[in-house]
Amino acid sequence: MKQKILLFGPRINNKKGSYGGGTGGFTRNMSAYLNFFEGDNFEIVPSFHTIRGASRLDFFVIRFFRDAFSFWRDIISVKPKGVHILAQYRMAIPREFMVVLMSKTFGKPVLYEIKAGAFMNWYKSTNTIFRKMMDFVLSNSKVVLSEGIPYLSFLKEEFNIEAHYFPNYVPSNEVPEKVPAKLSEESIKLLFVGYAYKDKGVFELIEGCNLASKNTLIELTLIGKESEPFTEWLNGLDLNENFKINRLGVKPHDFVLDYFNKVDVYCYPTRHGGEGHNNSINEAMMMGLVIITTRQGFLGTVLSDERAYFLNEISPSEISKTIEKIHEDREGSKKKATNSRKHLIENFTSNIAYEKLNNHYKVLTANE
Repeated sequence: MKQKILLFGPRINNKKGSYGGGTGGFTRNMSAYLNFFEGDNFEIVPSFHTIRGASRLDFFVIRFFRDAFSFWRDIISVKPKGVHILAQYRMAIPREFMVVLMSKTFGKPVLYEIKAGAFMNWYKSTNTIFRKMMDFVLSNSKVVLSEGIPYLSFLKEEFNIEAHYFPNYVPSNEVPEKVPAKLSEESIKLLFVGYAYKDKGVFELIEGCNLASKNTLIELTLIGKESEPFTEWLNGLDLNENFKINRLGVKPHDFVLDYFNKVDVYCYPTRHGGEGHNNSINEAMMMGLVIITTRQGFLGTVLSDERAYFLNEISPSEISKTIEKIHEDREGSKKKATNSRKHLIENFTSNIAYEKLNNHYKVLTANE
């Protein structure tokens, strides 16, 4: 008989509130746990919370009490050995405080998994009440996991907590045995996946590709919802004849994975404040693409100069210069892509992640 772990996170079949018009990172993480987790001793059972924007009664207080009732019902009916919180902190901290308090009341140990890259800045700048709530959550969590290496020292120094590195991962069954050859044609085919708005560097991406197309044929595909300012700006932009853009909008996960096979370069020039260990970066690594990105969030530790091209600044000229480097040194670029794919297979797959998670669950439920 497997011990049950109650996983508190977003509902996976509701896309109204997901980030960028597609399936957001937290929802994708929740889905991966529920669809792919395997353990000899443990079974994950979901406890879904509401998603902002997914209901007509979208008021903070109403959602809080709905989530409190749902979690109370689930913890009574499931009778788990432990509770795993897929943490969003920020405005979700009252809800997470409530979950930890109720878990403590019912005698259920808590595993708190810190996702995304906004935690440190948020904690330093938030109000006193939210900081006190966060202090309570962490001090009453038996196991704390962090998606990013940079948070481990912060959690030790600020809270005296020995957190464990638990990076984002891809399902092992999605990793192809082989990937198509890259940079085999005269043109360079680039891809961006995500919500196309200012902080993702998409304005600079378009202008950078436009500059690079003066020297080589460039084809850029955008997948994901576009912000209104970006759409209006791009519709009125004059493009070089050597530059082609495909604007595909929101597409399902399987479509996006297949599209990685059709391109050479994944360009993700993000300055997004909440950037963590991005799903699309993992997928680009998995599919053997040459990667252009920044060191924002956790990306500087997920990748390296041997596995990607890092932008020194988010500017059209820097992006254009990097594309030209790839064009001029195709063999070196393909070597970076090979190194990146190898690093993902050795570190960021579900087979590796779930072996670690099973060990964390053993610690969580010991003596319970």
